[in-house]
Amino acid sequence: MNSANSAIAARSFRVRDFLDFGKQYGMDYCFDGLPSGGDHVDTGAGETVVARGRIRELALPSGFRFTGSELEVFHRYRSISLGHAPLLIVVVLEGRIDLSVGAVRRSLHAGEAVSLQLRPEHALEASQPAGQTLKTLTLAFDPACLHRASPESSTLTSLLQGIRRPVLGWRVSSALLSQLEHGLDMAVPALQKNLILEGLALQLVGHGLPEEGEFPDRDQNGSARERQRLEAVRQLLEFAPTEEYTLEGLAQHAAMSASSLRSKFRATYGVSVFDYLRQCRLELGKRYLEQGYSVQQAAHRAGYRHATNFATAFRRVFGVSPRALH
Repeated sequence: MNSANSAIAARSFRVRDFLDFGKQYGMDYCFDGLPSGGDHVDTGAGETVVARGRIRELALPSGFRFTGSELEVFHRYRSISLGHAPLLIVVVLEGRIDLSVGAVRRSLHAGEAVSLQLRPEHALEASQPAGQTLKTLTLAFDPACLHRASPESSTLTSLLQGIRRPVLGWRVSSALLSQLEHGLDMAVPALQKNLILEGLALQLVGHGLPEEGEFPDRDQNGSARERQRLEAVRQLLEFAPTEEYTLEGLAQHAAMSASSLRSKFRATYGVSVFDYLRQCRLELGKRYLEQGYSVQQAAHRAGYRHATNFATAFRRVFGVSPRALH
């Protein structure tokens, strides 16, 4: 064919369709009020229509992959990504999605985006509320393409390896949004379409990576670069609160001494390094409780070895027993 495929027709997506997606792309799906879990879904639940609309995907020669969806959502559902991507950018064109990685939570509305590195040990959860038209565009980069010899991929490799912020939220310009909204549906020859989408992918990467001077203000806590290193530690704790950390290891990550990290972190954020880690773990545990996990399960998933320690800390911070949320 000399021209791109015509627009994909709208269709209904049932529970079984989402579970098939999950098997193909390494994702788990959960549905409000409906049983899920692969082969254990009963026939009735598997045929329940969760959404109606279009989902399309296009892999580019460079290693970028676009996935666009336009759905009318009937049942709230959550997707849990278990794969790996050195760069994942999610753009909301219409509607709202709620994202979480570790203790990091972001609600994205129309015109907003988030950039992150996806790793199996830190699953990305996305919740899509019911009763809305949801239009999103996702850009992922294939990790197998990181070490290609081309100058473009070498530059991208350097950029991705230099990312210090695990999750970055940002607003997309109206001009770029307009191009993204129609990018996957352009009725042009395939080669031309690929070139245009390659350009859009690079624009997204250019806007969606933190700048070197992201923290330009100088204050009594030190230089902009020092503040950036402190912020990298803070977001590491927020992104992966279940990991085991030492002050010395975090200080090495921040390129400063342990005593400097201890004093400067408290001066900047008002709490000690490990008090902040505790807050992140408790927030993560609270989310697991809200999802129906037992107190013991939530404690272990949040990085606590003993549920009693979790319950004591939880009550001290939130003023209620964790069982009150279960």
